[in-house]
Amino acid sequence: MPLFVVTCTDNEGTVEKRLAVRPQHLARLEKLDAEGRLIAAGAMPKDPANPQAGFYGSTIIADFDSREALDAWLQDEPFLQAGIYGQIDVKPFNKAFPKG
Repeated sequence: MPLFVVTCTDNEGTVEKRLAVRPQHLARLEKLDAEGRLIAAGAMPKDPANPQAGFYGSTIIADFDSREALDAWLQDEPFLQAGIYGQIDVKPFNKAFPKG
């Protein structure tokens, strides 16, 4: 299956909403991980020691059958539905390392 890098950019002023919605967001990522389809995922904090400083966004590298399947999955993303993500950029990804 093809891999995709999903780069999500947060809207300004959404840190409180982000922290409140985070459990639903993580539950979806945990499901992808349990299915063996999540390569990497994480937030891009403005200050790693202080979540209240806000976030630039998130990056996800995941395995989907197609771009259409990824787009369908993204439609249900809690951060997108809550207005936290202002922009989502998707690019195909060829994993070279780590091997395996």
